[in-house]
Amino acid sequence: ARIPAGAPRRVRQTLTLARFEDADGFPDELTDHPAVIRREPAELPPAPATLGYYYVRPALRDVDLGFAGRRTTRDPVHRAIAALSPGDPLKTRITAQGRWELLDRRGVVVGRLAGSFQPPPGTRCRSAEVWAVTGWSREASKPEYHDSIRCDAWEVVVPELVFEPVR
Repeated sequence: ARIPAGAPRRVRQTLTLARFEDADGFPDELTDHPAVIRREPAELPPAPATLGYYYVRPALRDVDLGFAGRRTTRDPVHRAIAALSPGDPLKTRITAQGRWELLDRRGVVVGRLAGSFQPPPGTRCRSAEVWAVTGWSREASKPEYHDSIRCDAWEVVVPELVFEPVR
């Protein structure tokens, strides 16, 4: 079977094999079908470590949508975000206040996750990349945030974060 190009990375990188010890559960009409190949069971290698990874694409409620909007249009953050494309690597760091920041290759902070964001329990962030860059505006923001907004429209980095179990 061919995996579609748009399939999530985890689907493209993994394959699940199943084996029946006996014929129970195998549909009778497929037993002699020409597409069925019968083979002796083979020893499978150990599962790769990536099977234990958690791929997290935060919802917009988990992203600080106003991060770049709280800076003037001349602030370098807007150029740094504009230079990003989906798939570009990001770095993460957690501030003293416990907020997750997203940094580009040069170390420029290009976004932040919402204070309510929580990683999967018992994991650490292994890697991050740009999943999407979306537009946001003063008009789309709640009125209680309008006083802190310094520009009318801006872009927001939405990451894909890969977490691995803490060993």
